[in-house]
Amino acid sequence: MSFLPPSSLRGDRSSSTALDIQCNNDGFDPETNDHLSSTMQSFRQHRTIRRKLQQQFVTKYEKPENIWTHEGQYGYREGEIYTHPRERSDDLAAERRREHGHRTFISGPSLQPRHTAASHLGREGDIEGAEYDPELSTNPHTINSAETLGNTPDIMVTGVERPRPGVSTDSESDIESAKRNKLIVVTFEGEDDEMDPHNWTLRRRMLVTLLTSLMGCVIFWSSTIDATALRTTMKLYHTSFEVQTLPTAMFLIGCGVGALITAPISEVIGRNFVYIPTLIGFMLFEVGAGLSQTIVQRIVCRGLAGFFGSAPAVLSAATLVDVWSRIERVYIFPIYSIIIFTGPLVGPTPGAFVVNAESVSWRWVDWMTIIFAGLVLIPVVLFLPESYSPILLYWKAQELRRLTGDDRYRSPLEFRKATFTHRLRASLYRPLQLFATEPIILIHSVYLTVLFMILYTFLAGYISIYHIASHFSPTSTALAFLGILVGVLLSLLILPISMWLLRREIYRSRGRGEHRPDPEISLYMAMFGAPAVPISLFWMGWTTRLEISYWSPLVASVFYGFGTLCVFISAYQYVSDAFESHATSALSSLQMTRLVGAGVMAIVGDIMYKHLGVGWTLTLWGCLSALFMPVPYLLYWRGYKIRQRSWYARRHEHD
Repeated sequence: MSFLPPSSLRGDRSSSTALDIQCNNDGFDPETNDHLSSTMQSFRQHRTIRRKLQQQFVTKYEKPENIWTHEGQYGYREGEIYTHPRERSDDLAAERRREHGHRTFISGPSLQPRHTAASHLGREGDIEGAEYDPELSTNPHTINSAETLGNTPDIMVTGVERPRPGVSTDSESDIESAKRNKLIVVTFEGEDDEMDPHNWTLRRRMLVTLLTSLMGCVIFWSSTIDATALRTTMKLYHTSFEVQTLPTAMFLIGCGVGALITAPISEVIGRNFVYIPTLIGFMLFEVGAGLSQTIVQRIVCRGLAGFFGSAPAVLSAATLVDVWSRIERVYIFPIYSIIIFTGPLVGPTPGAFVVNAESVSWRWVDWMTIIFAGLVLIPVVLFLPESYSPILLYWKAQELRRLTGDDRYRSPLEFRKATFTHRLRASLYRPLQLFATEPIILIHSVYLTVLFMILYTFLAGYISIYHIASHFSPTSTALAFLGILVGVLLSLLILPISMWLLRREIYRSRGRGEHRPDPEISLYMAMFGAPAVPISLFWMGWTTRLEISYWSPLVASVFYGFGTLCVFISAYQYVSDAFESHATSALSSLQMTRLVGAGVMAIVGDIMYKHLGVGWTLTLWGCLSALFMPVPYLLYWRGYKIRQRSWYARRHEHD
């Protein structure tokens, strides 16, 4: 076998002129997007895609005898390329991946559908108003020289799909039919393609999970460590305590509002092109906050830091959906959530020690955040691969066009009627639309908002609960936050039960002939944890007294951490599974409401504790959380009815 250089593969491009003009007129500029993708894509990913494609180019005079791909065996027979599909017994590892979730250490059934050109064309989150909707012939994934260049090289390309020859509709003109029949759709090489992020090695996917989780951790760390310096900055800037809460409040509000902008952009240009610039912007404005000389400067810088920090905070959850199958996320989402929650719960502890230390400046609450973010940014730049599959398919189509000179190779991301600006505007509008029109998202948004409002009122409330009521020192008061973290960690204990219930539902759905169960099975953890939240708040509120040991509210806070994390995990899994085509936009809606609400409560939290008292404030929050406690049970019972009336959610597959 010999590999031809790209120059020898240049062929007649006249057949693709109409398609090329159509794609460019539709607002997709390949040269511009080439530049964007190449700046953010790692050298290793580019090299791997190019090398893999080059290995598929062979000449007629040096014919391959036995080439194995993920799809099957390829070779020549009577002057033509033939294919023999891979049998399950051909590769024990491939069989294991198909049955057990694709290269995962977790035994259990995988969930369908997988990534194909047909599935991408059908996903509105990737394709908005597709220009082409071909009936694809998916077996074999092979085309030869007669269908491409028409000259001496044969091109054996797996992972591309063609429309069935001669297929047209009554409403389709001859020109449209001709264009469609010339289309070559670039997709993955079946369900086991290593290019598909779901099939990356376990080590690589764990690295992606760790890096994206740490990015979210550093953002939420910043949201609470800043609050430890409130009383110091109040004296420095000669303002009231309520005014000094504005930097923290604006950070949270900026983080929530920014999620509506940065998250949908990643669905257009990819994850990495959003991650890295926004994390750098977050660090720069943290520097500005640390150097601020007036309260106004600090408020503005903290608000902009939150805006740029919104992308790492919300996209980290979307990246998990990119790389882990449905059953794997039962384990991965709790790990991710614990890392995320560690940031805001641990942040007050080093912040309190710095603020009360005589040897260092209080501004180290900002310098520590910048150092933490810098330590995360370095491996993100060096090692984090792009995980958004529509962008990866676009890069593959890019390389095919370069190697062959044939512009008919197109990824699903390129089949859009709308311009880039129009698509971006639609992506920015979608989170608000989902929030306003989808009851599932509205309910979970309000529920998580209540839980996070409670959490961020503790920034001021713990002073009343422990510093005043139990005579804790400022550093001991900050250490009390670790009680919530203990509850967060204890949530891991119910994972085996949740996993057993999930696997049972999956096997039941398979027995009914379904590819996958309904997303309501994601609600198990919330059903375990939801009652713990009101119990903990009532308990904490009415035992915070000098005559009662401080261990009583500390133990109660453990239950609060347990319940909040269980609800958080279920909400994110349920929403991402129910709105799979719009997962990023749906998750950004959740982020927007809960962080904006938390920002507001950071301002008024101290006022509530002073005027209502600890007991009645926590009783009020306990009543609100009790009001939402039935949500997971009701959705598990009747969630499919709501989804049936939705425009965007997955429909009930029993009907």
